[in-house]
Amino acid sequence: MYKTATILQSGDGNAKVSHHGTDYKVFTISLASSDSAGSNDCPRAMRRSLIQSMLDRGMDEQEIGEWANARGLSMCSLFCVTWEAGHGRTDFVRDARINLSRWLSENPRSFKAYLLRQMAGLTRYHSESEIACRPNVDSDKNWLQLIPEMFQFDWRFWDYTKCSERLGNTPANYHLTYSYNDGTQAKDWERVYQTGSNIAVVFDTVWNPWGSKFGYLPSTWTDPNGKVWQVVDGDRQELRFLDPQDVCVGLRLKADPDLRDEAIAAEFAQPVPEVAVGLIHPADAPVGYYLGV
Repeated sequence: MYKTATILQSGDGNAKVSHHGTDYKVFTISLASSDSAGSNDCPRAMRRSLIQSMLDRGMDEQEIGEWANARGLSMCSLFCVTWEAGHGRTDFVRDARINLSRWLSENPRSFKAYLLRQMAGLTRYHSESEIACRPNVDSDKNWLQLIPEMFQFDWRFWDYTKCSERLGNTPANYHLTYSYNDGTQAKDWERVYQTGSNIAVVFDTVWNPWGSKFGYLPSTWTDPNGKVWQVVDGDRQELRFLDPQDVCVGLRLKADPDLRDEAIAAEFAQPVPEVAVGLIHPADAPVGYYLGV
């Protein structure tokens, strides 16, 4: 028996997706990140256990990063916000995610049956509402391959992904945003351009909702190939399928304070020209309020 109460959870209780307004009933699936549950739930992330093994052999983080990035892998496992920050550092949260991941990998038929039954129940219960779902809050699983039946429900789905081969290969109700990262390769950019996909970029600016301090974002960002992207504030709302096309979703770095330097050194987070801070949560600010540094 897998010690987990439910697969789909309300997005209202998840800090990463809670800012979604009132037009949708939002649900999420939170598996374990990287290889925390044994198998790797984030295929383009350097496995956490492998990073530790290399550190134990005397390699430093820069050497490991170079090895990972040359293979199209990101060092994000080292400072993962869902594992190394906030409630993600507690055994209570970690164990629940691990159990859910193990359920999926060890008994996929049971997981699938339970998930589809839960989706059907939520559809009936919220029959007068639109439902949206982010299946990969902490992971980067290919749900179209695992449980394609879930996309037959009249729901809106969205995810971020580092797996560029998935771009342009989703049904109309599943929106993917490409997550630019330290392991991004030329072939990833080619796929982004070919499919007209939006990108998400993490910027090294302030995120301190407990102290009501929020950093500004650049109004544009130039990618390594010279394309200039218009930036939208991705922390205003989480429903990425509502974003305009051909934009860069700017996200503030949310790593644990003790791990911010690692995220910046790994070039996972992009610098901003100057540090500017406001006191209004992006979700409560007017459109474009935090853009322009």
